[in-house]
Amino acid sequence: MKLERLLSVVQLVLVLHLMTIGVFGQRLNSRLEAAEYRAQGIRQYELAQYELAIDSFRRAIVISSDYPEAHNDLGSALSALGRYHEAVEHFKEAIRLNPDFAAAHCNLGSEYYHLGEVKLAIASLKEAVKLQPGYALAFNNLGAAYSDAGKTRESIAAYERALELRPGWVEAHRNLALVSAQAGDYGRVFKHLEKAINLEPDYVEAYNNLGVAHYYKRNYRKSAEAFRQALRINPRHDDAVYNLGVLQLALKQRGEALAQYNRLKSLNPVLANLLHEGLYRGMVLDLRNR
Repeated sequence: MKLERLLSVVQLVLVLHLMTIGVFGQRLNSRLEAAEYRAQGIRQYELAQYELAIDSFRRAIVISSDYPEAHNDLGSALSALGRYHEAVEHFKEAIRLNPDFAAAHCNLGSEYYHLGEVKLAIASLKEAVKLQPGYALAFNNLGAAYSDAGKTRESIAAYERALELRPGWVEAHRNLALVSAQAGDYGRVFKHLEKAINLEPDYVEAYNNLGVAHYYKRNYRKSAEAFRQALRINPRHDDAVYNLGVLQLALKQRGEALAQYNRLKSLNPVLANLLHEGLYRGMVLDLRNR
């Protein structure tokens, strides 16, 4: 009797063990299948096939709903199509599943920034760099959020940290130059724009920004040279065409400014109309320094 009972217990334990192995195997197979869909989505994302990537990431999540990386990737693909509100929900879900997921915090902060929620952006990006102190991208994005919040000193510090972590990052040099202009520190502006141009000689936006900086320092010859160099790199750069026209208006070169107006009419009618106002109504115009 005792022996029979012992055997039945052993049999029950064996059955439970085999069932556990079966469930674990199913979960493992599901996770592997989900990972395959995620890998497919990543390849599609890298090819800018965002709709296909969204479908692949969604399939991964259907198979394995507790997959924070897939939610994060889905958020990135949605963001690439400008679907920021949907992206926010998936970044939040990634964080719910893994609160220490620094990349998801960074992406959530970037999404809030796109939506104009600067305070929420700062909070998320600060959490990202707290979790991963060497996260250069998060520091760069934090610099942008601080800048929009009017926290110039904090913005400069964030961009400087991004460059410490990733020396030679041309975008961070340019970003640091732009926020330094807000602080009126033109020495820093010229230093970082020139570094960006040295690192990337065809960096058209940096030449445009350099032209604006020289304009505000009344170095009109250097300003014109920078705008013209931007247009040699990209003849259709509408901000540079407009800025060159504004400079020529300031120098009373109406014929040259009119030529820029004519160029702008097909490139950017809104900027063309602004330049037209300056030409024919004597309006004082601000330069474009995006």
